[in-house]
Amino acid sequence: MTAEEFSAGDWIDRLAQALPGLAEEQKPYLREYRKHDPRAHFELRGRGDNSSVLRLDDLRDLYFMAYHSHAFAEEKEYAAALRAVLNPVRYILRSHPTLNRVVGLIIGEDDFWMQILGSGNSTSLTDLIAGLMVRADELPGDGFQAAASELNAFLAPAGKDKAVGVPGDLDVGYDVVLFRGLTLKERIDIGDEMAILPLDQARAFLEEGLVEELSPPDAKFNDWRSVGAVVKPFRWKPKFRRTGHERDLELRRPGPFFREAQNFLDLLAVAHEVPLLRFAALPYCINRSASRLLGLEHRNGSFHRGRSAQEFDGFKVSPELVSEALAEAREAFENRGGKRYGTMAPIVSRLAGALARSGQYAAEDQILDVAIALERMFKPKDGRVSTQLQESAADFLGGKDEIQSQMKEAMKHFYDVRSAIIHGPKDGKKKRLLEEKKEAFDAGFNLARRSLFKMLRNGPPRQ
Repeated sequence: MTAEEFSAGDWIDRLAQALPGLAEEQKPYLREYRKHDPRAHFELRGRGDNSSVLRLDDLRDLYFMAYHSHAFAEEKEYAAALRAVLNPVRYILRSHPTLNRVVGLIIGEDDFWMQILGSGNSTSLTDLIAGLMVRADELPGDGFQAAASELNAFLAPAGKDKAVGVPGDLDVGYDVVLFRGLTLKERIDIGDEMAILPLDQARAFLEEGLVEELSPPDAKFNDWRSVGAVVKPFRWKPKFRRTGHERDLELRRPGPFFREAQNFLDLLAVAHEVPLLRFAALPYCINRSASRLLGLEHRNGSFHRGRSAQEFDGFKVSPELVSEALAEAREAFENRGGKRYGTMAPIVSRLAGALARSGQYAAEDQILDVAIALERMFKPKDGRVSTQLQESAADFLGGKDEIQSQMKEAMKHFYDVRSAIIHGPKDGKKKRLLEEKKEAFDAGFNLARRSLFKMLRNGPPRQ
């Protein structure tokens, strides 16, 4: 059948009508197969026949055995009934122009090469059939018709009609940055197609084992509430070839997403005055149902570890996102292309880094980070730095005389602690100051945060 003669609707209908017979015929074979399989099986919820959840590996193994059983005398007769219903499904798949172009010309040679984003592998028609069956099993209603429609959409040549995607957006993938530090309850769009999600909403395209491996220890014990994801979508389609090799893969570039995700997390951390730990960057994440439909066990592509998550307390529930702080961060992020943000970007990074400090000298380093940020913002001249910063910050942030006086006192105390850290505790007063690092940091960071976001909105004070 040529591409011009091919009717997608007829192909979908024929495939959907052939699959139920295979599903029925394979049941006793699956039961026998599982007698020798030590892995656990779970019953499907809501199914009256109490059948077990279909697993992709089970079906791929079973169909491989049935397809090749003609070569083994002891299996040929045993698998004859299953092979008799499996082969018509293979022939229907083979009649699709995309698959007909890549499978072997010799009847019985069903292997071909499938590339998805940055990875590729040899697969077969029976693997696709296994994917169809598992996908149909997880769909409501007429799962066979829906799964066949989804597969046809994936088989349609990329670019033929860019306006038509795969049903259920299975062809939408995400570049992902995982972070810890705020409790999210819903998806929040942050501009340029980027969004932040609670982990629960990102599970559909993340490999569970990898998330657990990369996350802070014991994070699962608070239901992952402190773990979120920054994501950006992209559309993808598999490529089908007769043969292929890993060295021929074409890598998709995520562009500036990972850098911009870090910029937003830095702004969000500073706005909330809480550390946000970026612990993994994962490009090329695709929907797990899409992987299964195409006969593949789900896997993420390459990943890059961020800062080590091992030192963070996974039991601790992080504070909830605050709308006012989110608005501050989002406004600054939307203006990140301007000269003003470019000038302030090192300060944003410095303050976000201060919040995430750890180790023996974390408290001292935090004070020094904030001092550097304040001096870069207000640019005091040589001599009497503390006094100049007191005046500059109070004048810039404004308010009633009493409020400005409190800001000056806070800034003076902050700089006294900073001096005690740098010069050492020479007397009792400086020893006392070294015990007040947290109080000084909190007050100094608050002044720096407020100054930063005001400068991002209105520009720096006139010198």
